[in-house]
Amino acid sequence: MPLFGTLDLVRAGASLPQVDDLDTEAWPLPRAETLQVIYEVPRETTALLPPALHPALPSYVTFGFTRYPESPVGAFNLATVRLGSRAGAHPRGLVLGAIASTEAAAGALRARWGLSTVAGDVSLVRRHDRITGLASRDGRVVLECGLIDPEPISGADVQFINWVTLALAPLAGSNGGSTGPLLIQVDPRHTIHKAERGRPEIGRFDAEAWTAPGVRAVHPVVATASLSDTDLPRIRFVMDPSVPVIHGTRRIRESREGE
Repeated sequence: MPLFGTLDLVRAGASLPQVDDLDTEAWPLPRAETLQVIYEVPRETTALLPPALHPALPSYVTFGFTRYPESPVGAFNLATVRLGSRAGAHPRGLVLGAIASTEAAAGALRARWGLSTVAGDVSLVRRHDRITGLASRDGRVVLECGLIDPEPISGADVQFINWVTLALAPLAGSNGGSTGPLLIQVDPRHTIHKAERGRPEIGRFDAEAWTAPGVRAVHPVVATASLSDTDLPRIRFVMDPSVPVIHGTRRIRESREGE
């Protein structure tokens, strides 16, 4: 029997971001510096996944930090916590929480792509022997992790898993009408110019601050860093979070052409 998430969508609905229009424009994001730190987590995190998604086996979480030097709302840094899952056979990272370094970025990410984002302090620091990401809210560190002893690798060896977000969004058509919980696929493209891999390290992770109760970084997997031209794309697919994606997927547009 396949396993499915057990998140209570009724209880979760009150705190979800609101997306009023699924026809958002894409954001080109050149020269983005990204750190990904992956750890295995307890199986109990299935309770954080909606019923449409399967848990990853083994369960894992990706702590992500990205410095965007250029965007339509100016330069900003972003920290995310993404829980590994599958939509049918496809790997996906469910965004449990995000912190952006500017109010403008936090508001746009919530409204355009349904990221559960708040404003805070986010930094990505490179030293000779490590790359460290640090995220704080209200003066309190809620995530600190890094890549130790970076070594160059091919860009083909860096894997970016597409995101999904859970938001209140239009249930029919691209905008207007009734709204309800939807899973939104966010699938950035990456043209990688430089990539590195190293030993993952975590110094602090406040799970409650990321709406991630029960998530504990148990076993390190890998850490990667990269420099790439990327984007936040126009939305192509949304999914009913209460039923398997094979039954509840709605196509918003045919392709990414024209972005």
